[in-house]
Amino acid sequence: MRTILVIMFFFSLQFHNAQTLKIEKLNVSNSKNNDDLSFLKEEIKDRKMVMLGELTHQYGTIFEMKTRVVEYLHKELGFTTFAMESSMYDLWKKNLHQNFNPVDFNKAVYGVWSKTKEFQRLVNYIDKHQLKVIGFDSQISYTNEFIDDFFDFCESNNIKIKLDEEDMAIVLEGVLNDNSFEEYDMKFSIYEKELKRIIKKIESFKNTELNYYWLQFLKGVLAASRDAYVNTKEAPSYDFLSPEHNIRDAQMSDNILSYIERYPSEKIILWADNIHIINSTASIKDSKSQKFVSMGNHIKNSLGNDVYSLATLHANDSISYRKKWSKTPILMKSFENELVDLGIPNLFVSSNQESMKIQRKNRLVSYLNFYESRLDQLHDGYIFMKHAKDSEPYIAKSTINNQYEAVVLDSLQKENKIIRKKTENTIFKGKVIDLETKAAIPYATVILKKQEIYRVCDINGNFAIPISKQMKKDAIVDISSMGFTPKTIPLNMLSDIIYLNPSVESLEEVVIKAYKTPLSVMKIAVRNIKNNNPTTPFNYQKYTKVKININDKDILDIDLLRKEYDQGYRQLNRSTGRVDQIKWNKNDFGNKIKNTHQLLGRYRQNALRYSNIVHRRKYKKFDLEFIKSKNPDYEGLYVIQFKTNRNKWNYTNRGYPTNYSGKIYINKEDFSIVKIIENWETTLTKTDIEKYGFYDTRMQYSGKLEEVKIKEENTCVYNKHNDGKYYGHEFFNKSYLEYKNNKGKLYYYMFSEDSSLFDVKSQDVEVIDYDHHHQNETILRRVKFNKDFWDSFSNTLYKKINGKN
Repeated sequence: MRTILVIMFFFSLQFHNAQTLKIEKLNVSNSKNNDDLSFLKEEIKDRKMVMLGELTHQYGTIFEMKTRVVEYLHKELGFTTFAMESSMYDLWKKNLHQNFNPVDFNKAVYGVWSKTKEFQRLVNYIDKHQLKVIGFDSQISYTNEFIDDFFDFCESNNIKIKLDEEDMAIVLEGVLNDNSFEEYDMKFSIYEKELKRIIKKIESFKNTELNYYWLQFLKGVLAASRDAYVNTKEAPSYDFLSPEHNIRDAQMSDNILSYIERYPSEKIILWADNIHIINSTASIKDSKSQKFVSMGNHIKNSLGNDVYSLATLHANDSISYRKKWSKTPILMKSFENELVDLGIPNLFVSSNQESMKIQRKNRLVSYLNFYESRLDQLHDGYIFMKHAKDSEPYIAKSTINNQYEAVVLDSLQKENKIIRKKTENTIFKGKVIDLETKAAIPYATVILKKQEIYRVCDINGNFAIPISKQMKKDAIVDISSMGFTPKTIPLNMLSDIIYLNPSVESLEEVVIKAYKTPLSVMKIAVRNIKNNNPTTPFNYQKYTKVKININDKDILDIDLLRKEYDQGYRQLNRSTGRVDQIKWNKNDFGNKIKNTHQLLGRYRQNALRYSNIVHRRKYKKFDLEFIKSKNPDYEGLYVIQFKTNRNKWNYTNRGYPTNYSGKIYINKEDFSIVKIIENWETTLTKTDIEKYGFYDTRMQYSGKLEEVKIKEENTCVYNKHNDGKYYGHEFFNKSYLEYKNNKGKLYYYMFSEDSSLFDVKSQDVEVIDYDHHHQNETILRRVKFNKDFWDSFSNTLYKKINGKN
């Protein structure tokens, strides 16, 4: 009996030991003392690569903890190469593998890291100790530079491109900028065959460093192209693991493994997301997750025990995704729950122990869902933080930032005289029709400005507006559509059929003698942008009137003056600005509106910088037609009407199907572009909303969206200055949105941004740094309302808009 008890006690002890987790306590994430990491000497031993993971990219404390590990691995274990989950090309282009520069590094690294305060400790450490830095992601941010470099490399190495280079460049842009492959210009099979031919050609070259990198770049482009062509649907947002990621992960592993083969003596620290450094997904109790083959899996199969995967995880009970918070409660008896019960805020768990060789539920592969898996097969070790704190913004240039409350002018605090009694309102329905063709005019706008009502016709030209008895006495209705003469009608004279007269007419091409086609005129105009428009830095003042109307009520009305810094219209970086003066006419948002990015960040006004109709390659893919304006002011101009049936970002700058069209006005003497009008007309069905992932934080609505109707207009006017260059003079942007939920309820949203650009200076230019997290120069309340300034402000557009003429 005694013997039996002894045996039972022994097995009980063995079972208890097998279930007990052995852990190492860790200091806080921002600790300067890394002695608590000394266990890594025994854990890592003589491995040549350590992969550091993170559970999503939003937590600053995790960045800090990972940085401490980097510091220890470098100082104590001799790791000298740092591989970043960022573009291999972008980091190579900045020459960071040979000469590290913090500014260039932050520009080349993805903003989820580089724009955070916590990440800068790592940047400073790399800079101080001059670690070698490389990227391993096949994605590319500096697309235009890459495409130019690619064709230059091929030319200098006598690689003749067998496809049309312009078409190939357009396809490359679609792949790298929009992750889409459209077979408008070439079949994927032909494109793929050509890329593979070029890759094979480079493989036959001498194995120099330059040839090595270009071989990997193009293998990355081929992988990105296959990814875009095959994976047309976005992977689920809540589950990290998906076979849709396999192509990218396979190429990232190839980039790393080829680098190791080329530089076998280097010890590498690799920084990435947890999912990319998983050793094996075989134990995960989810069939879809098991089909995912991570970069780490490829590397582990190749390097075996020479690589160590170190993941991080936390026990936060909520997570932010697309500006919305989701509850993510910790499941009882899960791995995270077990670690929380230990009562230690920061700790390390090695997978090299019996207690890790069992199935446990965990949240390592999903935002919301817990899946069973063997943790010892996912990663070799884990750093756990009971609470991970979101990252803080990194502001490179700090100035005094006085927070002033919004000043609303007393004169504009009068109550709206419009009577809005629902019982008195009736619905007026009408239709807008082309006077000449008698066809309906879709997406025409019907506006009662004084009554703060904005409507857009449907595709059949129909509209409906609420009216009251009071409105019938004095309301004025403005009806307009691009290509038609606007009409202003008193509401009491409005009929249910409104005719608009075309403002342009087709012009037979034989009338144009010197340049007979709109394509040839566009070719010269686009080519001459570098001569006719600024390509070097300059400053200017920009006055902007911003208005937002929600459900027939003006919510925001601001007059804004900014000093802007622009590096030139053909430069990669957008213009940056500083708020110098502000007048709050109306603000029902309160302190929710904090910076210019919230107002202007989603809109790209300067068409010469952003629009694909003036892209050096894409303009020829649009349908172009000469038209003649009935306005005598345009007599000395070529007027070209454009449209396209290509419904991707690569042409429309919209992530969903839209009818994109417009007009370009070109000076006949110097072929300068003096005006661009763009027009987007969109109706998204419930299927479209789901397919294209349309979500919009501008509007609060109940239920689910069944339909969204969008009308957008952008007009840019350019004037000639003393230096002979054409600079932006006036920009006008308007957006009208109509949302319909699953109960048939309609919601309305209007945004307008009217700007005047003046006082252009190309000498003694002041550089205004980009305010990454909008907590410095772009803060709206960094200045007080200055009544004297606005009373004396003589800008023509300001006076016109505010009725001061």
